[in-house]
Amino acid sequence: MFIGHYAPALVLHRARPSVPLWVLFVAAQGVDVIWGVFVLTGVEHARMVPGFTSSNSLDLYDMPYSHGLLATVVWSVGLALLWRAFRPSQRRAGEALVVGLAVASHFVLDLVVHVPDLPVVGTDGPKWGFGLWRHREVALLVECTLFVIGALVWKRERENLTPRSAIVLGAMTAFLVASYYLPALPTPAAMAVSGLGTYAACALAAWWMTVPSAQRGLVHFV
Repeated sequence: MFIGHYAPALVLHRARPSVPLWVLFVAAQGVDVIWGVFVLTGVEHARMVPGFTSSNSLDLYDMPYSHGLLATVVWSVGLALLWRAFRPSQRRAGEALVVGLAVASHFVLDLVVHVPDLPVVGTDGPKWGFGLWRHREVALLVECTLFVIGALVWKRERENLTPRSAIVLGAMTAFLVASYYLPALPTPAAMAVSGLGTYAACALAAWWMTVPSAQRGLVHFV
């Protein structure tokens, strides 16, 4: 799952709008950001296997430190505490919980689409995954439905009904559909670099569509 991971971020922003949407976008993809860095530095490993699933060719056979269940709990708690450390006291608890939930949502959604490659603890032991990626059209339908529902929930707030939000959410939906049919990149490293660039672009787009025009010259933290 790729763009679908932003659905929980949109819903959580509706529930707690004091946390900037771009922060929740980064949190929702935090596990994959860590994976990209770990693959590029040789901490974790993957390989391209043509036809591995009907949705993509990426065999994620070694990712215990980014995508494991225990690892996800650690990243969720760690990033929630980090956010809490930099926020005013009256906002800390609720916002930290929302940030932590955004991080944790990644494992839940990955569990639906991944083949059994999500470790529970460490490199050994059981790995989980319901394998929806084996059925491309079904996986696409599920991911697209999740993202559209998340977008509709978010846009119910009157202030979110802007031309900028329509442009960004429409472009993300189009990219979601295209991602299931685009040719695979040749190496896991190329996938990691492409992913990191896309996560940065999506976070920037979330900032652009939510920060008032008078404030776009500065990063909006509060």
